[in-house]
Amino acid sequence: MEEKKVSTLFEEMRDDVSRYITSTLELGKLEVYEKISLGSSAITYGLILGGVSLFALLFLFITVALYLGDLLQNSWAGFGIVTAFALLVLTVMLLVGKPFKKKMTNKVVRFLMESDESDKTKSKL
Repeated sequence: MEEKKVSTLFEEMRDDVSRYITSTLELGKLEVYEKISLGSSAITYGLILGGVSLFALLFLFITVALYLGDLLQNSWAGFGIVTAFALLVLTVMLLVGKPFKKKMTNKVVRFLMESDESDKTKSKL
């Protein structure tokens, strides 16, 4: 009679361990989904914001080029100055690209680590 109880206990323990493993895997999958959704929403927002900013910047450059062209009495010169400025900014950005990428990578890692820490504190409560 006692053997049945022990075997029943082992079966129950095996079922509990199996449910625990399944639940842990589901929790991990849900955490990955959360991080992916947060990341994709941030990327989408950034792309939309970047697109609108580029559109506004384009009109700003055109406005400045027309204004300089009017001042210099030569529209080609106005657009040339604005183009030279844009190329100068592009060159500077290419030169500082590597430190910028490193800084952005560190921010992303910090964001993910903070998310992990907040998840751990929530699970302790």
